[in-house]
Amino acid sequence: MILPPIPTPFDREGRLDTEAFRELAEALEPLVDGLLVYGSNGEGVHLTPEERAQGLRALKPGKPFLVGLMEETLPQAERALEEARAAGAWALLATPPRYYHASLGEGLLRYYEALAERMPLFLYHVPQNTRVDLPLALVATLARHPQVQGLKDSSGEMARFAFYQAHLGGLRVYTGHAPTFLAALALGAEGGILAAANLAPRAYRALLHRFREGRLEEAQALQRKLFPLGDLLARGGVPLLKQALRHLGLPAGYPRPPYPAESPLWESFLPVLEELKEEGWIL
Repeated sequence: MILPPIPTPFDREGRLDTEAFRELAEALEPLVDGLLVYGSNGEGVHLTPEERAQGLRALKPGKPFLVGLMEETLPQAERALEEARAAGAWALLATPPRYYHASLGEGLLRYYEALAERMPLFLYHVPQNTRVDLPLALVATLARHPQVQGLKDSSGEMARFAFYQAHLGGLRVYTGHAPTFLAALALGAEGGILAAANLAPRAYRALLHRFREGRLEEAQALQRKLFPLGDLLARGGVPLLKQALRHLGLPAGYPRPPYPAESPLWESFLPVLEELKEEGWIL
C-alpha cells in the first residue's frame, strides 16, 4: 500500500482552510491506497484540539485512513482518539511522548497499551522529528498486542527493518523514508507512507508493483530516478512539500507561522520535479 501523509492547508495568516483540506484529499485519494491525516507532513503538532476536529469533519475519505497522534500524555490523547474513531479512521499512528522522554520508563509501554485498548494502533518511529528512539524491545513487546496493527518507521535505518523482518513477522511495517523505499521493501516492508507520494503517487505505486512482481532491475531503476525527489523532500520538509504542491496547482496552503512559505531547497528541487512531470510520474 502507498499512503501519502497529506498536508494540512493553512492560509497565509495561519488559519486552517477546511475547504482546501477536503479538495486536496479528494485530488490525491484516487491515486493512492489510503491517506494519513495529521502526520508529520500534516503538521499535526501545530493544530489545536478544535482544529483537529474541524479538519476531520471536513474530510470524507472513501479509502482507509490513519490519523496521526502526537500528544504528550494520555489525557491529551483521549479527545483526539475519540474523534479519530468517530470519523471512521482505520487506526491511530502515534509517536512516543517526547518532552520528558528520559523520565518515561515503563510509562511508554503503558501509554501505547492504553491507546491500543481503545483503537487499532500503529507505532510511529520518526526520530529526526521527535528526537526519541522507540526501543526495539518495546516494539517487540507491543507487537504481541492484538490491537497493535503495525508500525511506520521514517528513520531510514535498515538495521531496524532487518530486526522487524527477523523478529516481528506478524507486524505490518511501512517505511516513511522515500530514499530507502526499495531497501525497506526488500526487508519486508508492506508499503510506504511517504511525503513524496503526495507528488508522485503513481511512481511509488509502480515501484512497489515492480518489486512484488520480481522485476527487480526495473524497480531499482525507478528507485534511482526517484531518489532526488525523496532525498530533497526529506531535507526540505513541510515548506518544500507545500511549495511543490502549490506549484502544481493543488490547494496545499502554507506552513503555519513561523515556518517559511518557501524553501531554500526550491531552486534545486524544481528541475527534479519538472523532469519527473515530463516523464508522467508527477500526479
